[in-house]
Amino acid sequence: PQLAPTCTPSHARAAPRIQVMALSLYSRDVRSVSEVNKLFGEDKGLLEIRPGRPTRPYFTIPEGGFALVTRFGQDLDHDSGSPVWPAGFYWGAPWVKVYAIVTRQSVVLNMPIKGCKTQDNVTVEINLAIVFRLMGDETKGEDPMLVRKFVYNVTPRGLEQQLRDACEEATRSVARSMLHTEVYGLRTDRSGKRMDVLQGEGDSAAPPEEIEEGDESLRQVAGPADHERATQAMQKGKNVAEAMRRTLNEQFQPQGVEISDVIITDVNLPGVIVQQMAQKTMVISQNAAQKMNQEYEMLTLRQGEEMETLKQKKKEEREKEKQAGDMKVNEVQVQLEKMKAETKVLLAKIKQESRVRVQEITATGQLEVTKLQQNKSQVLTELNSQASADAARLAAETDLYEATKASEAGLVATRNHAKANELMAKAEGVAAPFVEARKQFETRQKQMQVWKGLAANKELVISGETSDELNTLLLCDAIMGEQEMEKSTKSQVLAEMLVMQRGSKVMLNLGTGAD
Repeated sequence: PQLAPTCTPSHARAAPRIQVMALSLYSRDVRSVSEVNKLFGEDKGLLEIRPGRPTRPYFTIPEGGFALVTRFGQDLDHDSGSPVWPAGFYWGAPWVKVYAIVTRQSVVLNMPIKGCKTQDNVTVEINLAIVFRLMGDETKGEDPMLVRKFVYNVTPRGLEQQLRDACEEATRSVARSMLHTEVYGLRTDRSGKRMDVLQGEGDSAAPPEEIEEGDESLRQVAGPADHERATQAMQKGKNVAEAMRRTLNEQFQPQGVEISDVIITDVNLPGVIVQQMAQKTMVISQNAAQKMNQEYEMLTLRQGEEMETLKQKKKEEREKEKQAGDMKVNEVQVQLEKMKAETKVLLAKIKQESRVRVQEITATGQLEVTKLQQNKSQVLTELNSQASADAARLAAETDLYEATKASEAGLVATRNHAKANELMAKAEGVAAPFVEARKQFETRQKQMQVWKGLAANKELVISGETSDELNTLLLCDAIMGEQEMEKSTKSQVLAEMLVMQRGSKVMLNLGTGAD
């Protein structure tokens, strides 16, 4: 019999999943605008942030949101006249603050709607995902006053409640118009794949002899087939989400909210009905699997027989080709031997001709080499003789030129020396007085250096007398003063030296004892 499920249960074929969805919509107070982007990225249900205002002469507005600014609590428009301030750095007193920042990003709100009654009074649960964004972008031609309307009139909580009420009303109305076997057709397919209806094997796939057996009326089912009902349900629910989106936009766009998409993510039927549908699907699958197994076995048997036949045929063809190949190999071998013999004869002839040609070329080359060597010797002898004559002539000319130039140079040098001596004599005559004074100065400097050296000599004895005897006496006194001797001995030695200086021949006795 023809069996086909109208749809598959949620656990058998998963609906498209929304990875990031908000469960509720809300606003939040924060200390600084620096936390705005981080919070909008982490909290998908956060629509409005009210940042604090530090006591500074400036404030900043971050990217990614619609900013409203107030002064003493009253709304303050931007210099361009727009109520929404662009992102940037602004100077302002502490009472000028960013009142609220509304997100620009699209928000996905998950709304499970429970207790929906179908046309046949079956309670189902339908999960919706609403994708929306807040309007007010001037670059898209939208009115920025919608941002103030959302902040002061709509609010995130109010928007959530309105969305839930509108979606519940629309969803319950759609569910009431469909049977429980058709509600699976409401699911939105975002995967881009074609949704096919699983259909069981019918009479068309059976052999003719099986169709003729039995009562044909027992195999027929009243009304449309299951797969036809499933296809009708899919067609019926295909445009439901788009119609809901248009209806919601008509209601919420005047309030500054644009619904980008409505996605019916899943439809949950009661467990008993799901089990019945699953069992029906399993029967179809088992029948299809059994038939496929039979076809596989028949196909395997038929392919095995064909493989054996093909192997035998290929084996015979291979043997035939092998015999034909052996015959061709023999023919080619005979031709090859013949070509080898002819090649040997031709090669011997070529070698003989080559040897004769080489000998002729060698003899001709040697003759040419001999002629060239003789010509070379003759040319070298002539060039050597001519070069020797040219060298002797150049040497004689060089000696003559050298002697001439040396004589001229000696004459010029003698004249220059004479002029130099004359000029030196004149220069000395002019500089003689100055040179004499310089020489006297240098002599006096050298005398002073001598006197300085004498002054540094501690053993020097200076006397103001001109008498040689007195100077000799003083010199002896200085010498004797350096030795340790008695006063009487010192006096005696001085007296004796004085007598010797005057020519006395008296012998001195320097002994201390009496003889």
